[in-house]
Parts: sequence; C-alpha cells; structure tokens
Amino acid sequence: MGKYFSDAVDQALEAIYYCYDNQKAAAAIPPLMKAAEAGDGDASYILSRCMSGPQYSWKYHPFEENDEGVNHYIRQSILQGSAMGVLGSMRCGMLTPELEEAMPFANLQEAWDVVHEKAQAGSLFCQNMIGNTYFWLDIVRIQGKSADSFPTRQAFGNYLRDCTLACIPWFEKAFRGGMGMAGRNLYNLYASGEEGLVEPQPEKAADIERLGAQLGYPEWQEDYGRELLKKEGREKEGLELCKKSAEQGQLTAWYQVGFAYQEGKLVPKDCRYAMSCYEKGMESPKAIGCANKAGELYFLGKDGIAQDYARAVQLFEKAHGWDNTWGNDMLGLCYLMGWGCRKDPARAKMLLEEVTYSSNVRNYALGLMYVDGIGVAEDIKKGMEYLQKAKNYPPAEEAMLRFKKGIFGGWKRR
Repeated sequence: MGKYFSDAVDQALEAIYYCYDNQKAAAAIPPLMKAAEAGDGDASYILSRCMSGPQYSWKYHPFEENDEGVNHYIRQSILQGSAMGVLGSMRCGMLTPELEEAMPFANLQEAWDVVHEKAQAGSLFCQNMIGNTYFWLDIVRIQGKSADSFPTRQAFGNYLRDCTLACIPWFEKAFRGGMGMAGRNLYNLYASGEEGLVEPQPEKAADIERLGAQLGYPEWQEDYGRELLKKEGREKEGLELCKKSAEQGQLTAWYQVGFAYQEGKLVPKDCRYAMSCYEKGMESPKAIGCANKAGELYFLGKDGIAQDYARAVQLFEKAHGWDNTWGNDMLGLCYLMGWGCRKDPARAKMLLEEVTYSSNVRNYALGLMYVDGIGVAEDIKKGMEYLQKAKNYPPAEEAMLRFKKGIFGGWKRR
C-alpha cells in the first residue's frame, strides 16, 4: 500500500502531476488500468482525469482526450468508492442525482472529509483538490449551505468570501510541495480576483509566476521568462528561463529562444539555431509563432538558411489555417509570383487584403498587382501608391523604374 493511496495511484500521481516527463507519465497508465479493473476507485478517477485534456495535467502529457472513457471511469470511480471521484465529478458537472444516490458515502461532506484528511497528511493532489472546492465554491454545496442559511445577504457574502480565501493555503502547500498545476487557480485568483468577493492583487500574481519559475516548473519558467523579456535590463534572465523551460519539454518556449537568436539582440545572431528551435516548437499543436518565423526564414533565404519557398508556403498556410494572418504578406506574394506554389492571383489578393498591417512585402505585392493588372483591373496610379509605400525595398524600387510621370503628372510606362 502506498503512502496515501494504492501503490499504483501514488506512483501515477508522482509521474503525472509532480514531474514533467512524458515517458514516466505514459508508463503509469498500465498499472492504473490494472488497479482500476481490480476495483481501485482512485485509480479509475485518475484515469478519467488523464482522458479529460491537458487542463487536468500538463499541457504535453501523452494522453488522448476520450469523452467516452471519461464518462466510464469517473462513473466507475464513484461506484468503487473514490471520494476523489465524487468531488471531481461534482466539479465537472458529472455528479448526477443517480450517482450521488449510489455513492457509498452518507453525503458529500463525508467524501470531502476523506480527501481533506489525506490533504492534511500531505497529499499534494488532495491539497489541490481541497483548494479547488473552495476556489470554485463547491464547498457551499458540500456543506449544504445557501443564502437562506444566513440572516442577511451580507452574512452570506462574507461566508462566500471566506470560502474563496480558504483556497489559498491549500494551493500554496501543493504548489510549493511539487505540484506545478496547483498554482494556476491561485494565480488566477490574484490576477483577476473574484467579483464582489476578492479584489485583484497583480503583485501577488507576479509572485506566483516567479515562485513557479524558481521551483523549476517549466510552464511557470516560460510564463515568468516572457514577463522578464519585457523588462529592461532583465531580458537575458528571461531568455535563460525560456530556454530552461523549453529544454524541460515546454515546447511553446522554443519560440522565444528561436526569436532571440533570429533577432540577434540579446545573443549573437544564429538563424540556423533559431530554425532548430522553431522546428522543435512546431512539435506542439498550433505552434503559430514558430510556423510563421520558420516560414519567414525560408522565405528570405539568408543568414545560413537556404531559400525554400515551398516550405515557406506550407508553414504560412499552416498558421493561416489557425486563423493567423501574420505571414499573409509573404504568402500572398508567393501565390502572386508562383513561388513554391501554383500561381493564384485571386488567393494572393484575398490574403493581402485580409490583413490591416502594412509591410514592404504587402505593399510591393499589391503594387505589382495593380500596375500590371494581375488578378485586378489595371490601375497604375493605385499600384504606384502601394509601391511608394514600400520604402527602401529594392524589389519595389526596381518595379517603379518601369514607370515615369507624364507631362500632366500622371504615371505611365516608360
């Protein structure tokens, strides 16, 4: 028997919630399934959380979301007598009246007491769970309270406020003890407050970010590192935290590292290394920034990166598929010229006009379209206006040499 639960559950909590290691997390699943089949309700509950999405563990843990599996295991956990299953199902709206009737507890308070006892004994997972019952005010239902339980609305409001604040020590214990995700709701409470109950305390939210980074949690290293990158004089410290975070598996942090090496202000410029960072970052779903910046490097084809329009188009299209238009200027020019793709002036026009930002590439592409009537009615005046906006951009300057002003001030071909 483990310290707080069965060996399988204790080991799974350690592997899934107290560290950031995909291999360890994946290896914890078979023993959990075996324990769940043998009647371990807590094992069933942890399996249901693994199938519920990254918000219930670490963003990069190797678990596929499975709604059917969630329903099966969370129901099974309650029937098998898991107090965690009862509280967890209530939190996600799955504790139906039928399940509440069938649970082997006299009431919700009894189930809460079981989890609370383990939290007091030192279980980080249970400490976070108890914190959540206060943060989300599930404790009101657990204790059977309502506004009618109090003599005045103010008294009820004071009760709700006290309950909300009671989450803080539990979250802090779990967070400091080694459960990185326990800081999320604590940070949210400080950053946003709770309307009518608790005022925002942004300085304390910043303290949580800093503490998480100091404790070595990669998700918090990235968050705090991003903040430091915005602070004059602390940019290198922020970059170092982002790099540590990325190396521990926080894939989104590779963007900040790659950008720093592509830009060459905080560190010596090294676009090859930047590209390797972006490629690692793109292992993360919807790595929009990495896709765009890698696409830019392939589009430009300099600083040690071979020009590859086809790959640039592929990456910009990927980002565009996620409703991002940052690379539309370069992508639009590729479709206009047929670089790395089939010529498609209509798509080029759509991409170029889809964004509101102004860039030399966008102005050059739109200028070409109008002066040469590519996909639009020829309008040399309008085209030259776009080309003139592309200041100090050699391709635009070269295109303008094909035109001159006539005696009446209008533009015409030479």
